[in-house]
Amino acid sequence: MPRRADVSLLFDLFVASQRVRRVLADGMAGAGMRADEYAVYSLLFMHGPMTATEMTRHLGLPLSTVLDYLKAIDGAGHLERVRHPDDARAVQLALNSKGIRAQVRANERWEVVRKQIEGSLRMPRAEVRAALRALDEAAAEALETRRRVANRSRTTARP
Repeated sequence: MPRRADVSLLFDLFVASQRVRRVLADGMAGAGMRADEYAVYSLLFMHGPMTATEMTRHLGLPLSTVLDYLKAIDGAGHLERVRHPDDARAVQLALNSKGIRAQVRANERWEVVRKQIEGSLRMPRAEVRAALRALDEAAAEALETRRRVANRSRTTARP
């Protein structure tokens, strides 16, 4: 592999994410869903039922994007709604039996790519995960700081 341009950490992340997206798109071809959809299915498969708001926290996505994914999952006939046990107004979402079968089918392709990438790592997987979590936490903190600054600017700009 050619030497990567030394631009910044975020540039490295961008390049890595593009390569991962490409290999996942290739590996997931014919799986019945894209890799990003598989991630949402997998969250529901592993941790459902949960509310859409809970899903936003796990996925790092805005609520509107999570709702778009849920609309597609529902349109495929793979979604089940369950009354929230602690809040009668809230609805939790889960995969139904058809959705579980779709996730399991797609998992076969996902696992091939996952094993290929993890098998090629030149450092322990736990260290890579720790670094990714640290980067995610730093990005979350930056988002929160930007949100607070924007809110402060809006309130001080009002007459």
